Amino acid sequence: MLRLNRLNEKVWNFFASVDLAVALFIVISIGAAAGTIIPQQVEPEATIRFFSKFLPLSTSMNVYEIVSLLDLNNVYHSWWFTFLLFMFALNLIVCSIDRLPLLIKSFKTPPRMIESQSLEKMLGKHEVELSSSHKLLDKLTNILKRRGYSIFTFDGNKNIQIHCRKWSKTRLAVYLTHLSILIILSGALIGTFFGFRGSMNIIEGTGSNIALSDDGRPIYLPFEIVCDRFEVEFYENSAVPKAYRSHVRLIENGQTVKINGKENFIIEVNQPLTYRGITFYQATYGFQPAGHAEFRFTFFDKNGKEYKINSHFEEKFKIPESSVTASVIDFSPALGVDEQGRLFNMDTNMINPAVLMEFEHSGKKSHQWILARMPESWDTPFGKLRFNELWGAQFTGLQIRRDPGVPLIYTGSILLCTGLFICLFLKPFTYFIELKDDKISFFYPSSKGAIIMEKEIDKIIQELKRGER
Repeated sequence: MLRLNRLNEKVWNFFASVDLAVALFIVISIGAAAGTIIPQQVEPEATIRFFSKFLPLSTSMNVYEIVSLLDLNNVYHSWWFTFLLFMFALNLIVCSIDRLPLLIKSFKTPPRMIESQSLEKMLGKHEVELSSSHKLLDKLTNILKRRGYSIFTFDGNKNIQIHCRKWSKTRLAVYLTHLSILIILSGALIGTFFGFRGSMNIIEGTGSNIALSDDGRPIYLPFEIVCDRFEVEFYENSAVPKAYRSHVRLIENGQTVKINGKENFIIEVNQPLTYRGITFYQATYGFQPAGHAEFRFTFFDKNGKEYKINSHFEEKFKIPESSVTASVIDFSPALGVDEQGRLFNMDTNMINPAVLMEFEHSGKKSHQWILARMPESWDTPFGKLRFNELWGAQFTGLQIRRDPGVPLIYTGSILLCTGLFICLFLKPFTYFIELKDDKISFFYPSSKGAIIMEKEIDKIIQELKRGER
């Protein structure tokens, strides 16, 4: 039985060790750093390609085998990382249980008078003599109370001793930080095992309720997200996108979802959409013509009147107020003009979409390229024809994420900041005052925070001296 008790004590002391906490923190930090550097939850080829930037191909393949064996390409879902977090949480809990009762007991234990010889051995001491000792104890007591101190007075044979305490309960803040870390860890683990992250590409005019997770598994959403329109803005005279956004709707049980009275939403960079705990982020876009795509024009007649025209590829339409017919016979998503005035394709994305129009009038045919971003190309012999867009030919790439642990992480982060603020800026004051005749001696047991203590004592002395006048 005695041996069992000793074993239990050793196990308890092991988990209550600060050294264990430091070691676990270092290993967890190294693991998290590896998870940041090494590509996570990607195909083997991507990981091998990453290492081949620094190592020969054969060595990269061997390194991948080690990475895969240790789950370094899936750190945050690996058994060993979860085990380390569990050990760290257990260490915090045991440390708190081991030390917290003693701290609470110290608050409840009344102070006792200390021998003058013991006070003299303390590291900090400050003495001052006053010209008058009349009602000195009352004056000093009132000053200390005004400054927020809890005071305990003891009458000796030849002296009076005062114990001063301020913010003594702030020592509990360290356990607030322990609690906050446990809450953050709980939120992270809940998000890891009960949440998901993936992506989905939706062509304009279509919707989907299926996304692909980072490891390629399908994620079925309980509703459908429809992209009514996708648009990209470019910097002037540049192929660099300035902004891109998706105009979407949510369909659930055959009905359009309304949130705060709205049923049409915009998703763009730094402006996600959240519904039923699932958040959609604007991530990318691309060009992918679909059968329902249509060319959209605005025609201005010679009087400046506007007409909206929609047409499909090679579908003839009539130019308003004329006998001219037109149709789109070719398309380029990014048509450019070189220095010699020749046309060429710059890119596969919709940087500068252009259409080759065929006009037919009185049995004669003519052709003209119209570029969306070049107004000078809109003028035709029959009026101004502006090419607006090819709707239904672009897809929006959305990142989706569901993390039920986020509220816990936010709560833990707030508590952590609160605990750290208290620990750093509301440190407890404890010092002792001894009154002998007209001499006052201040003692404090530690040199830690001595400068702050000295300033506080100087302020108290100054108040006493002002009271003498």
